[in-house]
Amino acid sequence: MSRNSNKVWVTMKRIFGNAFILPMLLVVMPGAPSRSIAAESMSVSHALDVELGYSGRGVTYQDGRNVGSIDELATDVKYVISPQITNDLLLRVGADWERFAFDTSQTGALPDILQHASAVVGFDYQVADQWLMRTEIQPGIYGSLAQIGWRNVDAPLFMGAVYLKDADLQWFFGLRVDLRSQYPVFPALGFRWKYADDWTLNFQLPKPRLEYDVNDNLQAYLGAGVKAGTFVVGEHFGDTHGIPALNNATVDYTDVRLGPGFAWKVLPTVTLEAEGGYVIYRTWDFFDKNVRLDSHPAPYFQLACHARF
Repeated sequence: MSRNSNKVWVTMKRIFGNAFILPMLLVVMPGAPSRSIAAESMSVSHALDVELGYSGRGVTYQDGRNVGSIDELATDVKYVISPQITNDLLLRVGADWERFAFDTSQTGALPDILQHASAVVGFDYQVADQWLMRTEIQPGIYGSLAQIGWRNVDAPLFMGAVYLKDADLQWFFGLRVDLRSQYPVFPALGFRWKYADDWTLNFQLPKPRLEYDVNDNLQAYLGAGVKAGTFVVGEHFGDTHGIPALNNATVDYTDVRLGPGFAWKVLPTVTLEAEGGYVIYRTWDFFDKNVRLDSHPAPYFQLACHARF
């Protein structure tokens, strides 16, 4: 690998060592390699991300009808191991589990749990001195893990590229393909711009942020976040909610949140995050059955741990 290539990977390590490059959904590259591919022969890197969040009660409407106040508990655990195959190629293999649990004591066609358990299979490849790419597929079960069938099986595909103009500016290009979603192909564009010594505009969906470096180990930020997915509900879900057409139905879940947070590097390889604010948009859309639920804004709080080693 050329000297310029080595500089590219060193720059990537310094910029993205404890952050997502293009996380899952809307942006394609979920977590950057934590070390330079060329750093050592046949090296292996690991990435572990754990998130736990709670959203308070928000008045929810089903097709304009008030069905009560709903809260949410969200959990996401992802682990990926990346062995080096060649100087330019990293394999990515791992697992991801994400779960949304809702208070269903109220009326309305609201699932009590939406979750997925999937494998992660993909690779990182250095195309040229200033270009990196990632391709990743996540085959697994999307919906109720209590009733597993072929209807629950899905395999979203993520492809993306990063152009490193220099250490202060990078551009991101992504594409998400999920044929079950209301939007089966979703392109994305983002950038990261360090416009001052302590300030960075990190416009990478689904977590765009304005970041301020308090010191070498502490960062404050103001940003947004998107949590979303496509799931299949149970075979008797519609019957129990008085809408038989919703049996085995597909639902797109989306919530958008806004608020401040802090990221604390407790160890060189471990970062803890805490943030809070408001979920400003939340919807459950059974798009092929013309049934939709929307929730009013509600407060949220989230804790996360990101490890790269």
